[in-house]
Amino acid sequence: MRPKNNIVRFAIVLAAAVLGTSVLGSSARASGNVATCTPGVKTITGASARTFCGPARATVTLNGKTISYRGGVCSTSIGLFSLNIGTVVLGTVKNAPEYLGVTAKAKAGTQSRQTVAVVHAGASRAIIGTVTLKPGLKSGTFTGKAFGSKATISGSFTC
Repeated sequence: MRPKNNIVRFAIVLAAAVLGTSVLGSSARASGNVATCTPGVKTITGASARTFCGPARATVTLNGKTISYRGGVCSTSIGLFSLNIGTVVLGTVKNAPEYLGVTAKAKAGTQSRQTVAVVHAGASRAIIGTVTLKPGLKSGTFTGKAFGSKATISGSFTC
């Protein structure tokens, strides 16, 4: 496996691992596609996956394109803030489902060297960049350069 893929996988696993309890929700929407959301763990083509549902939403700008994610959760655990929207796959699958994960220290303010994972149109990207959490940890922004690319990933979210 190439180092870039290991870094992307690490960022995705870190974002998903922070939230260890089940969450309830009713719908999810990523990139304009509407689907019923059933939270929990499942298997996708032999790989473990977890679907997150809830009120969290985000907008991501990737390569000049705006992508909307809806139907996720925010949580804090072990001193970390976590945003998870969509389905995270802990492995490699073709046409991976839409997912956004942000992990940062659970404190308001601007923080460098935090992780963001984005899966869009089957392609995974990750950054270790800047995350700014607003007081109350219910919204924030992020930005950074995608690993192995000159592309900048940025966005905002609300819980």
